[in-house]
Amino acid sequence: LSNNTVIVVSVLCSSVEQKIYVVLNETVPCVRLLNATHQIGCQSSISGDTGVLHVLETESDLDWILSSGPHPPYMVIMETAFFNRSVMMRMKNSSRVAGVAVIISKTGLADNFSPHTTCPNQNTGVYSESYGSDLANCNGTVWNPLGNGLSYEDFSFPVFALKDENQTQVLRKCYEDHNQRVNGSAPQYPLCAMQLFSHMHAVTDTVTCMRRTDLQNRFSINPEVLCDPLSDFNVWTSTRPLNNSAKGHAADESVVIAATRLDGRSFFWEQAPAAEGTVSGIVTLLATIQALYPVTQEAPPPRNIFFSFFQGEAFDYIGSSKMVYDMEKNDFVIDMNNVHSMLEIGQVGLRSGRSLWMHSDPVSRQNKSVDTEVSEEEGKLSLFSHPLPPSSFQRFLRARRIPGLVLADHNTSFTNRSQIRISPGPPQFYIGLGPRVHGPAHSVTRFVQYILANLTGTVTNLTESQCQNPSELSTENKDLFSYFWVSGPASVNGTREPFCVRASVRLSKAVSPAFELLEYGSRNYSTWTESRWKSIRARIFLVASRELEVMQPALVELTETKQKNICIS
Repeated sequence: LSNNTVIVVSVLCSSVEQKIYVVLNETVPCVRLLNATHQIGCQSSISGDTGVLHVLETESDLDWILSSGPHPPYMVIMETAFFNRSVMMRMKNSSRVAGVAVIISKTGLADNFSPHTTCPNQNTGVYSESYGSDLANCNGTVWNPLGNGLSYEDFSFPVFALKDENQTQVLRKCYEDHNQRVNGSAPQYPLCAMQLFSHMHAVTDTVTCMRRTDLQNRFSINPEVLCDPLSDFNVWTSTRPLNNSAKGHAADESVVIAATRLDGRSFFWEQAPAAEGTVSGIVTLLATIQALYPVTQEAPPPRNIFFSFFQGEAFDYIGSSKMVYDMEKNDFVIDMNNVHSMLEIGQVGLRSGRSLWMHSDPVSRQNKSVDTEVSEEEGKLSLFSHPLPPSSFQRFLRARRIPGLVLADHNTSFTNRSQIRISPGPPQFYIGLGPRVHGPAHSVTRFVQYILANLTGTVTNLTESQCQNPSELSTENKDLFSYFWVSGPASVNGTREPFCVRASVRLSKAVSPAFELLEYGSRNYSTWTESRWKSIRARIFLVASRELEVMQPALVELTETKQKNICIS
């Protein structure tokens, strides 16, 4: 009797969901972002959105989905070739679309796809009505002409990316077996349906979201955070160590900043390796440090070279604006008066020819001393152009008119392949949506931090305990250096010998000053936040009728809940 009881309970406790649904695990959602004035991105209803599958392969398929198909609403499955603004905007305005799933192929998106705007970061750069008004809003130079602005639309239905090829085949087979039209006639029930869950907690804009979160923190016993500021860390180092405990103006210190950005813009959550332009900037600056750093230790230059990798630049210059803000508030190792000049490495990896272009700011060059400094540097390359493209240097110019150049492989518009694009295949070196919303540093931030430590650091004989607590040793200086316990290279037999590295590599917070100032509607700083959510998931199933299509998911959820209670008791 006892054994029979166990068997009955075991059968009862096997998941009803597993019997009815095929869960799609390798999916990535489009999520909701907010700024001072808008909400953008995608979300599902609180209970998920359900629709009959239809694969978009031709224009006639789109007409079927939007007008003549007899089983709306539809879950639209599409290859990346159809993932463009024209198609998405037609579906956005239709009540017959329940959601979209984009199959990410190994070839990626078309080379002319960019979901960013035509004028990235146009409201938070240096050019405005009071500074270079004729250059504001990309007047004269449209830097990203292929930008379709898709990432800045607000979709009321879920949009997912499908990454797993095997699961994509299962989905296609379900469609072909049950939903595909035969000789133009509509398929009959049972039909293959999909349900997507990506309900977002935040609505309207950052001002509304942060106000509601603040109210919950004040008055609720169990407060719920609705959204988080986009944040991460900048990575920096210098050829001469700077005292990290001393803030404000550094006496007798003149600094040349060499910088690049770490992030790119994506439509799907944390799933875009940054554009080739971003990656090329990172690699170029790292290679420069590798070549230059040993030379500067043997023959120190008259000015300290400050290398910086900024996070969150695709979202209104989060990283650079925070560093400048800290400098102005005497809350950084140097201040703006220590900064002599700046060289930024932009997109340098997509050259169609052999020319590199030096972009400078024509407004600041009206100052004779600035113009002299810039002209000396520009003379080393044969070509230059005006004005500045979207760049971190613009945030430094807003604070002080310093000499500076942005190195790029384009004279006017970006060299798109795509400038900002979706992942073309298996895991690469992901430089995703940009900064994380909370928690530890993004993987790319840590990657660059440890590469820098490897390139510029010194191997010590400290033990692991000493490496983790160097302040206890009189011979070490934690104010000047960071200490890293690393696993070491693999030997012939595969073993590793760990050791401690001392380096002047630091992380500094990359979060918009707007959130420190509580100015959630700021026009001077980035106000981007990301909504929180409880569940992101996708599944397909067969449905016997329109009525069951609506009721079946809810009935399964109810059955699962009761079943769990029985199993627990």
